[in-house]
Amino acid sequence: MGFTTQDDKLYLFAFVHFLPGKYNTWQGAYDELAKYVWAEEPTTETYYFGIPCDFADDVENTPLMFAFEVYDKRDSLYHVHFTSPTMQTKFIPVALPNMTTGFDLQHYARVGGFLDRPGDGRACGFMYDVKIKCTSAEARDRVAARLTALAPAIEAAAPTQDGGILTWVAFASQDVDTDARLLMRFRDKAAFHAYTKLPAVLDFWAAGKEEDVDKMEQRGYVENGKGWLRR
Repeated sequence: MGFTTQDDKLYLFAFVHFLPGKYNTWQGAYDELAKYVWAEEPTTETYYFGIPCDFADDVENTPLMFAFEVYDKRDSLYHVHFTSPTMQTKFIPVALPNMTTGFDLQHYARVGGFLDRPGDGRACGFMYDVKIKCTSAEARDRVAARLTALAPAIEAAAPTQDGGILTWVAFASQDVDTDARLLMRFRDKAAFHAYTKLPAVLDFWAAGKEEDVDKMEQRGYVENGKGWLRR
């Protein structure tokens, strides 16, 4: 492994795929679960969600919701969170029948960056998720190492210092040894555009783009006002 993880926490990316018009029903069950998790599961450190921008004005009909969760360790997801009585008897019986798939979970380790630069968990105007699929495991190691090196430059950049970049975290997949990922939160789209033009960001994408990067998946989201970024 040619990169260094920043901690031992589990970083979970997930997608919820809804049956038509079932977001509100699913969300009602989640609201009860969230109360329990906040009160009884301090090991669930982040419980955060986004709606695709194309459904920002029609949330109840979204077919998809993005979820980002942080646990102090992997065991806390599978042997605390998923096994709680509220999860098993109140949430899952309502949620699963209103989904087109089961739980779509992807596990990551953090290789650099910051979750909450202002430190107050403030809402964002725009969030962006980028999955980088590399040409090999060795290429992913190189990309992850470059992401680690990029993180301090992002934190020191003007768009971060003026409150435009709220979150910038880089990850390496624990499931697929060719995948890396970025989660970013911005004050607004103007801050996102300023970020994309940073010389350090342009240099990152230029380095090894033909040798190391096979393909990418990327999408923007807006918050749904549920859960929490940090406790």
